[in-house]
Amino acid sequence: MHVRRALALTAVLPLLLTGCSDDPEPQPKMPDPPPSSSPSPTASETVEAESAEEFIRRWAQALRDMQATGKTADFRELGPRCESCNAAADRVEQIYAAGGAIEWDGWDILRIAPRGDSSTDFVVVENSAPTRFRESRNAPWQTLEGGRTRHVIELESAEDSWVMARTAELAG
Repeated sequence: MHVRRALALTAVLPLLLTGCSDDPEPQPKMPDPPPSSSPSPTASETVEAESAEEFIRRWAQALRDMQATGKTADFRELGPRCESCNAAADRVEQIYAAGGAIEWDGWDILRIAPRGDSSTDFVVVENSAPTRFRESRNAPWQTLEGGRTRHVIELESAEDSWVMARTAELAG
């Protein structure tokens, strides 16, 4: 076994040390291709703005991921000034820090509609999966039924996307 390692090192070591020599780098034997007159794809592409609906769906997925993992950074990034979002993230951190856990499969979003004439306020109707959670390692498991819920979501424009400004569950 030691003989094989020694042989392997003697074969590989010169190859590794070749990169450390002071010799000039070898010149390629094939010429470089002529410069292209067409623009690169990134130069001609424009970034498409994320729609409010796409953002809301991405935010809902981040909410699900946060509750499943206890990692709140990505969720917080989507609504840094959203008080209800930060309160939810604080609660998730508290549960996971105490050794607790949350099992939730998220929302099945049924409808996203503007609230009145607003371009930044939306009513979201969703079916929420049942939730199973425990507040600490030794706490008993608790359940929430899930079911159909409605939320009002207020967004703020942010460059080519959005950020969550506020969210609240609507009665009935």
